[in-house]
Amino acid sequence: MQLQHFSNGGLLFRRLYRIGVATIVTASLFSIGSVALAASNLTSEQVATEIIRVQDKADTVAQRWAEAQLRSEELTAQLAAAEDRLAATTAQYSQIEAVLSQIAINRFTGSSNTTMLVVLGDPVKEQQMDALLSIALDQGSTDLDQVDALRGDLDKDRERVGALRSENERVTEQLASSQLEIEEHLSELATLREQLKDEEVKRAYEAQMAKKRSDLAAQQAEAAAAEAAVAAQAAPLAAPLRGGGTPTTAATPATPSAQPAQNPTAPTPPAISAPEPAQPDPAPTLQPAPRPAAVVVSGGGWVCPVAGPTAFGDTWGAPRSGGRKHQGVDMMSPAGTPLVAVVAGSVTMRTNRLGGNVVSLAGSDGNGYYYAHLSAWEGGSRSVSAGEVIGYVGSTGNTTANHLHFEIHPGGGAAINPYPTVRQNC
Repeated sequence: MQLQHFSNGGLLFRRLYRIGVATIVTASLFSIGSVALAASNLTSEQVATEIIRVQDKADTVAQRWAEAQLRSEELTAQLAAAEDRLAATTAQYSQIEAVLSQIAINRFTGSSNTTMLVVLGDPVKEQQMDALLSIALDQGSTDLDQVDALRGDLDKDRERVGALRSENERVTEQLASSQLEIEEHLSELATLREQLKDEEVKRAYEAQMAKKRSDLAAQQAEAAAAEAAVAAQAAPLAAPLRGGGTPTTAATPATPSAQPAQNPTAPTPPAISAPEPAQPDPAPTLQPAPRPAAVVVSGGGWVCPVAGPTAFGDTWGAPRSGGRKHQGVDMMSPAGTPLVAVVAGSVTMRTNRLGGNVVSLAGSDGNGYYYAHLSAWEGGSRSVSAGEVIGYVGSTGNTTANHLHFEIHPGGGAAINPYPTVRQNC
């Protein structure tokens, strides 16, 4: 553990040198305490700038991890569907080979019972097998190309499965690499944030963060205005809504529910042709959902749900397996980092398949909040105050990385993008 701290200290020295440290002593002579002392030689503004820089870098990697995680879920569903198609195509082709081989033997030996070789119970399969019998008996020789086509489909299905497996391995490696990088950044960030115990550094940091948040809010407002202008220009081209209404989104419960991946269904083959397996759909790319204007939930006492170093990006609305959409923000943080109630209210602890150990907070502000993947709870279901510890960061449920999946449900209804809110408060 000491060696790990020493390594982080060395990284900190090199980075501080780039922003103007006049004298850096040999790292092997100092412990973490000496690193903090060296950092105190900087101006408060420089220390605050470095904290924000490392935080931004960690957030960038966290965004990359979140996108890779979503792609991994997509690949899992696509690979399962492709393997199912391959198994079905293999079975069809094996059945064809067996039937044609038997018919050839029967014709050679003079047997006359070939017309009985049909699959009973399924009219579609019976029609398919009748067609195959016609092919083998030279009654439909022009349809022999259909058998070759099925062989080609089998090769394509094998290639598809192989390609998906290769990409899945690449994304898995990317996830592991991003996790390690995030852990390094968060460890360094934890060391840097010790400097916030100095009141002067804290004031400089808060001033810089206030400006950064103000700039972000202005950018969001500008983007929203631009989107509104585009929508206004397109409005005359769209059919107006009757009664002046606007589309609404049905409320969703705070607890996510598992949605099974749906396998594509092969089209019904014609009665006189060999079956045509469904062609695999091209791998979808991660496309962000249209984003409404940023909504920041605020109120007296609203606090960051993670009481420690954390990094996160914005993946609201990104596609997930089974047609689901990502309805939260994934906040990366070391295992065991305390999680707190963002507002006063009442918490309920439970478990589910996707979220593992979860907490639902019915806030006194009228909103619902959902925490998932906790390693453990702190206490049981009860009334809590804002900032009270309710659990700890973990990786339970449908994940392999230590992080908090956090959702906001205004009025207890449909989820909204929590990223603007946590960005303003964390």
